[in-house]
Amino acid sequence: MRESLIVKHLDFITFVQETEGYRVSQKAEHLARLVLDEYLSGDQAVLSVLESYGLKKGNDIVSTEDGFYPESNIYVNYFGLKDQEFLDSVETEIVSSRMAQILTMENRLTFDFNHLKYLHKILFGDIYPFAGEKRNISITKRTLFCLPKHIDSVAADIFGKLKKQNYLKAQSLEVFVDDLAYYMAEIHALHPFLDGNTRAMRLFFKQLSNNAKWDMDFSDSDSSRFLEADIASLEGDYQSLISFLLDVVQPL
Repeated sequence: MRESLIVKHLDFITFVQETEGYRVSQKAEHLARLVLDEYLSGDQAVLSVLESYGLKKGNDIVSTEDGFYPESNIYVNYFGLKDQEFLDSVETEIVSSRMAQILTMENRLTFDFNHLKYLHKILFGDIYPFAGEKRNISITKRTLFCLPKHIDSVAADIFGKLKKQNYLKAQSLEVFVDDLAYYMAEIHALHPFLDGNTRAMRLFFKQLSNNAKWDMDFSDSDSSRFLEADIASLEGDYQSLISFLLDVVQPL
């Protein structure tokens, strides 16, 4: 992969992770670069992370309704880690490597609910049992996301509309950005997984944009502006998100 594309992908990975509060260390960036440049596979990069911390995946996994260890706010994970700061470090390194892996893949893209689940499974399947699985509990983060019983039907409606619009291909910049903001807000409100929704969603929309011959350049973007625009869109106000996207979307 040429250097300019590696840098662009690293900017994307860093922006997406840090927007969600995960600090991309030099180690995480280095591993992602090695995967992007195909010196390491995604599996090899993840193995390197686990070996560096002396971690091994366990088979005795606690099953809880909300996904947390009893009497804690730590998600049940394959390593039995209950120190959130340490778990975040491990997660950031693994997810950065898996993001890099996805960005090098040339699989057939379907842009449906299964596609989103697939991305989530790759990103978090090394860490959490719930990776790629639809949540069964309600989630509220400044707003109440789609109720679990409605996730499948709402997802079918969202992705069905996207298919009817030919996945936003052959559109002008203004029309593409308007539609992109709409679908970003809809899938954000769907929030189908216990955790990691936004990172999976960002990858989905990067792939969707590239498929429609557009790209998103976050290299000079303000993450707080993006977060506030995201939140406003959940309340039906798309203008801030549209304005942000007009600054970052460019021809591929």
